[in-house]
Amino acid sequence: MKLRNYAGVACLLALLLGGCQRNEEVTPDDKQDEVTVVVQEELSVSFLAVGDNLIHGAIFGDPYHVNENGMDFRSVYDPIKPYLKGIDVKNINQETVLGGTELGLSHYPQFNGPQEIGMSVVDAGFNWISQASNHAMDWGETAIHNQLSLWDKYDGVIATGMNRSAQEAQTQRIITVNGLRIGLLNYTYGLNGLSMPEGKSYLINLIDEARIKADIAALKPNCDVMIASMHWGVEYAYTANEEQRALAQMLADEGVHVIIGSHPHVLQNAEFITAKDGRQVLVYYSLGNFLSAQDRGDTMLGGMARFDVVQDSISKEIRIELAQLYPTVTHYNQAIADFKVYLLKDYTDELAAKHYLSAEISRSFFIDLAKQIMGENSGIELVY
Repeated sequence: MKLRNYAGVACLLALLLGGCQRNEEVTPDDKQDEVTVVVQEELSVSFLAVGDNLIHGAIFGDPYHVNENGMDFRSVYDPIKPYLKGIDVKNINQETVLGGTELGLSHYPQFNGPQEIGMSVVDAGFNWISQASNHAMDWGETAIHNQLSLWDKYDGVIATGMNRSAQEAQTQRIITVNGLRIGLLNYTYGLNGLSMPEGKSYLINLIDEARIKADIAALKPNCDVMIASMHWGVEYAYTANEEQRALAQMLADEGVHVIIGSHPHVLQNAEFITAKDGRQVLVYYSLGNFLSAQDRGDTMLGGMARFDVVQDSISKEIRIELAQLYPTVTHYNQAIADFKVYLLKDYTDELAAKHYLSAEISRSFFIDLAKQIMGENSGIELVY
């Protein structure tokens, strides 16, 4: 059976009835204007922050890190070093000043540490150093200058909270990563009763609401994201007090996106709070000790904050994603030596049994304490 050419029959009928139009060739002039659609990707920056780098005499006198060749503290941070790779901004709170051996090393109650600590911190990968703390004036103006000169040696390292001049105090700390401009703020509640030299109140950034609001107002037009490092709170308290909460709300309402707390020497709760414009602002009230030679079990537990800041491609609004807390553990042995910092996820009961505080701590001790402090509905993932 032959197949009928229905298209041909239809065209013949059309010719008889008035013509079958041919498809004419389209010339370039007949083409419509082409529309190029550009899909803009969201901008994202990854962040990591840890608590107090508190350098007691036992640390700078540790025979594992001090020998005839000098001081080398890199192995202290080696266990956490892999976790810093690939992260854009990595913050550490340098609790005690690193004025160097030339000034004479000292520890509690007025600290001065070796600059080799700072060298090891940079080697580990930290690139944002918060310095405003109650111990910042412990060894005077010279130690402050020495510490700031240390960070100057490293490209890509930004230091906040201390200043060598009034002009430097007015210099905004902004880093640009992946197309996002990030403004960094850093303040402390006080200086342990010490005073800055007359006419040199610029040396340390102190918490003062009027000053902070003015700093934020000046910074806001020049950046997309603002992160504040705050040295505040009550020592050894597991929860934030009313003053911390009030300051956090003020910072959020003024436009800050993330707040990172230090000073209490123990881990405190974390949460999202709502700014007056409806934004969700992430607050880690205290990340506890990162490194210390304190001798309480709860001071061995710290926290590594981990979060991403993302800018919406259309609205340009900022949101926080992947809000996490990795508990950390300061480890030192029965001889109060061989200091190291671990993530709790890597810390075993075998290691705990070798700790100077082995009678008090264990892996489960740290897990239970972290859960108790963080609670169940913080919105921050606890990773251990």
